[in-house]
Amino acid sequence: MGFRLELVQKQVQKLVLTPKMQQAMYMLQLPLLELETYLRQELVENPVLEEETAPPEDQESAGTEEASSPDESEEDHILEKFEDAWNEYYFEGSDFAGRSEDEEAKRAYVESSITKMESFTSHLLSQLRLSTDDAQELRIGEWIIGEIDGRGYFTSSVEECATALGVSQEAVEAVLSVIHAFEPTGVGARDLRECLLLQIEGRYPDNQPLKELVANHLDAVQKRQLPRIAERMNVGIDEVDELVKLVATLEPRPARAYTGEEVQYVVPDAIVTKVDGEYVVTVTDDSMPRIRISAYYRRLLADNGTSKEVAEYIKGKYRAAKWLLKNIEQRKSTIYRVTSCIVDIQKEFLDKGEAFLKPLTLQEVAERVGLHESTISRVTSNKYVDTPQGIFELKHFFSSSIENLHGDAKSSRSVRSFVAHLIDEEDKKRPLSDQQLADTLRRRGLNIARRTVTKYRESLGLLASKLRKEY
Repeated sequence: MGFRLELVQKQVQKLVLTPKMQQAMYMLQLPLLELETYLRQELVENPVLEEETAPPEDQESAGTEEASSPDESEEDHILEKFEDAWNEYYFEGSDFAGRSEDEEAKRAYVESSITKMESFTSHLLSQLRLSTDDAQELRIGEWIIGEIDGRGYFTSSVEECATALGVSQEAVEAVLSVIHAFEPTGVGARDLRECLLLQIEGRYPDNQPLKELVANHLDAVQKRQLPRIAERMNVGIDEVDELVKLVATLEPRPARAYTGEEVQYVVPDAIVTKVDGEYVVTVTDDSMPRIRISAYYRRLLADNGTSKEVAEYIKGKYRAAKWLLKNIEQRKSTIYRVTSCIVDIQKEFLDKGEAFLKPLTLQEVAERVGLHESTISRVTSNKYVDTPQGIFELKHFFSSSIENLHGDAKSSRSVRSFVAHLIDEEDKKRPLSDQQLADTLRRRGLNIARRTVTKYRESLGLLASKLRKEY
């Protein structure tokens, strides 16, 4: 059997996303602040666009462009019809195309990059260079900082550093002591005990009982064995309790505040208010630049004296501007439809709070509003809504369901909220175990296993019963 090369022609149906389609999907997933930045960049790059500053009678909006659009070629017209059909499918729910895994992957776009602030390592190195200009100390300090992990702990040893650099252990200890004085307090510690003692030395230097507690009884503190500590330190249990509360104010991971990300400010994409007993959704766009198509460039296109090359350039920019304006309105409409649907389903939550959140999936909302499920995912990611109960990410309203003994579905978030409520209301001297919490929920009609209660408690950041006990 031989091998041969041959040309084969075949028809293949596949989804190809034009730049305009990609723009529509990209804009839909952007949070409000990032969308504002994106639109301002478009204003810079497309001369046909301008920010509205003129009186209303001179303004051109997306809805009035068709009559004054420049002539388009047949090819442009066909492409625009296809893009409109795709837009109808993707944003309006029509099913003219399949939903293969490959197509879903093509629709997924990478989130916008986040600007990083100064790294933790750079922060320490800058302090080192301010503390000494001695070449050997700088060399030792840089080696030590290179061995400090993401928690803020020194993960190597003095002996290893001395051997690696060919210096004395005393010299390494001296530089390590200097680093221990850096911000954040506790950085460069070799274990939790040393980390906490460094912080106590900085914040409570005269509190000898606190130093003794951490130095000699840290294991017992972690196990909440307060009576045992009181007996060993020969003090009252109330005093031990106060000391333990001070320990709780210390930071076990000094580098926690240096995550490498800037604070991401939240601006709600929609506001929900109650008017005459009904909830009303308003999509916010106050911070957005008001964009229109420049009347100057329309007049330039109508001028017979404009060269063909210039006219073609302006036509291309004009079409891009028209699609941008259309995508702005489409994004606003889609957010409104999805948010209104969520509000309609979650009215009890808006009236009464977290415990009344209903189970909800992306598919349910997609079916109700007639949109593609991946569109719902994009609309609800990194978008926030201001409600009478507070500001929430739209994703917050989606959760799995748990059936109660009567066959009714309860949201896992509402059950989690109820667990938090039970722990908040418990007798602090006799805290409820996870099994007792599960039994209480079962009496309320929710058949939940103890391990599920444990998972919910841990997700809420709540300690186990023996660690919540107060004396």
